[in-house]
Amino acid sequence: MDILKTFVTIFLVVILTISFSHNNILAKSVDQQIYRCIDHCPQFYGNRKCYMDCRKQYYDGGQCDYIIKGPTTPLCCCYNYTIALSPN
Repeated sequence: MDILKTFVTIFLVVILTISFSHNNILAKSVDQQIYRCIDHCPQFYGNRKCYMDCRKQYYDGGQCDYIIKGPTTPLCCCYNYTIALSPN
């Protein structure tokens, strides 16, 4: 029983130490202001072709955007990822 208590105590101390240490984790997030619409997306165009066209223009990706122009004439919008930097 003492070994179990010791193990649980050490485990909790390690978990608390990790949670209170200030390790900054960098995550990728899409900055909504960094995108550019390059072409219309008719039915035969599709997200895959839009994505490939954006990659050819050195963007991180792209997709047909049904919000800007609506479902009848969506645009192929390309985007870049930005890395969120945390202050030190």
